[in-house]
Amino acid sequence: MNIVNIIKPSLISLFFLCTLIPLIPITSYDFHNHQRIIQIAFLLIISLLVLTAFLGNKKPTFKLSLNKKSSVLYLIFIFSGCLSALMSMEQSFSLLYTFHISLLILTMYYVSTINDKRSILFIIYALLITHTSLILICLLNIMFTLSEQQPLNPYVIYSGFINIRFFNQVQVFVLPFLVLLLKFKNIQRIVFIILFLNLLLIFIGQARGALLSFLAFSIFALVLKTTLKKQVLTGLICLLLSWFVFYILDSLNNSNLDVLRTSSSGRIDIWLTTLQNLSLKHFFIGNGPGVFQISLGNSAPFSHPHNSLIEILNEWGLIALLSIVSVIFITFKQAIIHLKIHKKDIITESLFYSFAIGITYSLFSGVHVMPVSQTLLFIMWGLLLGRVNKNKQLTFSINKWIKLSITILFIVAWYFYLQKAIDIYNNIDPDKGYIFGPRFWSIGQRF
Repeated sequence: MNIVNIIKPSLISLFFLCTLIPLIPITSYDFHNHQRIIQIAFLLIISLLVLTAFLGNKKPTFKLSLNKKSSVLYLIFIFSGCLSALMSMEQSFSLLYTFHISLLILTMYYVSTINDKRSILFIIYALLITHTSLILICLLNIMFTLSEQQPLNPYVIYSGFINIRFFNQVQVFVLPFLVLLLKFKNIQRIVFIILFLNLLLIFIGQARGALLSFLAFSIFALVLKTTLKKQVLTGLICLLLSWFVFYILDSLNNSNLDVLRTSSSGRIDIWLTTLQNLSLKHFFIGNGPGVFQISLGNSAPFSHPHNSLIEILNEWGLIALLSIVSVIFITFKQAIIHLKIHKKDIITESLFYSFAIGITYSLFSGVHVMPVSQTLLFIMWGLLLGRVNKNKQLTFSINKWIKLSITILFIVAWYFYLQKAIDIYNNIDPDKGYIFGPRFWSIGQRF
């Protein structure tokens, strides 16, 4: 493994460490802003590494682990976002958010160059170890709650996250990897306990979308006749056990937590209202990436509709939505074909399920919006693309003048991105409290 192949997984692992473990001193008012600052630094470092590799390539060629059709669709998506931003009432912020998503897509490309087994396992283990450290802190909180005979309160038990759903959004990416590790008999019992604790915390947090996503992943894996069939069934047994333990703890402490409540927490109303407000222009452009805001009655404003499809349609437009959905469909198709040919490739299989469960949960929650889960989604996407396109690299020629133009474009974009992010950050007034469901910083002040 050369120095470049060591830097890539190490940088990603460092991101997990700095954003997931709340024992590390935060760099801002709260853990959400801390995570956003780390994410911004991570994206800028990745883009700098990409530019360095790009400029250091003496030959007039550049390789991408993507097919030509997907590359065009990504460009259409970003172009639609830029056009929507320029037509938006909040041009500067919307352009900031569009460039932010562009950096995530660039990160996905960079991560797709990681396709060897050892590097991917290093990243998976780093994610599991850091996240398990967080879970163990939550276990201590459960023990303290029980010893003090207090009701189970996810806002107390979930450590470090100002919104309990941000915690669940990270959890869903980890679950498929824990199911994968059930395959190894020497650590099977430890993994089962960690999986049990994760599912128990999901029940305590009443995260119905996360539970539904886990069930969807399990059913999908069984339908595909996965090599992990036995482990998936074990995971479902673990799910039943965690529900049983949750029911006992809930009864003993009179917490009265209702996991299977039938209300939509306002989501359906948000979806219907957003769809009803669509106009003819949304066939071409949206209202502008990142500027969604809606209030229902006297409730605090929601800064995203808790549904990735509706959000993209509203903010980016129908063309962008069709482009990104097509790319996701291509990724799913490539992964399924790859797994049918390489039936024992459990690493690619677990990456596929992690990406799929994240996409599923984005239909009910803000996975695609919050800093850690958002970055995780593109990291898993990139790792998956690197595996399924390992021998299908797209090569194209670039002359020195195009290189110079791209370099200048990068520098200008970096300056705008940092200047705007710092400007909005400096307007934060913690005394005003936090809006419900922050979009970029924890307080959604954009003006």
